[in-house]
Amino acid sequence: MKGKVSFVLGIVGIAIYLILGNEHQAIKDSILKISIGFFVAVLVDLIVFIIENRNKWNIIKPQIIKRNKEVRVTVAYLFRIEVNGKYALIKRHKKDRIGYQPIGGAFKYFKEENRECFDKLGIEPCNYVERDEDTDSDLRIRINKRKNLGKFLKWFESRKDREVDPWREFYEELVEPGILSSDLFKHVKYVFVGKHLEGIFPASVFPIDEFRYAEIYELRPDTEAQKKAIADMKNSDQIIFATPNEIRSGSVNGQAILPHTFKILPR
Repeated sequence: MKGKVSFVLGIVGIAIYLILGNEHQAIKDSILKISIGFFVAVLVDLIVFIIENRNKWNIIKPQIIKRNKEVRVTVAYLFRIEVNGKYALIKRHKKDRIGYQPIGGAFKYFKEENRECFDKLGIEPCNYVERDEDTDSDLRIRINKRKNLGKFLKWFESRKDREVDPWREFYEELVEPGILSSDLFKHVKYVFVGKHLEGIFPASVFPIDEFRYAEIYELRPDTEAQKKAIADMKNSDQIIFATPNEIRSGSVNGQAILPHTFKILPR
């Protein structure tokens, strides 16, 4: 906003400079200097913006070049669960992609509370993967004009009117089916270790460009019983433990590891 104001004031100053006659040369010279100052301020702001966002250029560029084109957005959280140098992965059963992946899933949003906001931003559910009552409010969405992606991310990072705790997927994937005991895991400790933002790229399985955002949480079991239970998950036919190299290679003992799994690895 500051840069926009400086640019407008610079344009106004140049217009006044051109309108004034030569009999006001001293005033014209002063106005020209002030206008140049505004343009320099705009240039400085632009340089600072480029430097601060150099790692986000793959996100910013498509919003500028294809600003009115739609984009599919998925926002998820993933658990990093490490035991003796290996990471716990769970079997995915959905037919579109079968393999092992981190424990976690899509964040949910509150439909009624966000109806007005999402209408303004042109956000609607994305149904390339069929929805049901469990996935109805998942943050797997379509933004009709990707120029609104920045505003959507600002809403998400405000943490307003959305799910903020990763406990639900941990419970649904590990505790509810009995892989972990509900007595031992009435609650869990975890720390936020970072987020992973990809650029906007053509989706591998959908006819649309896609932007994917993931928050990574590291599980911190706080009792010996919890630590043992986590290690014993290796006995479940739904869980495998994979090394970083196996995750990067996409396979462990002939079992496929899904591509997004690398996001839980330390950078």
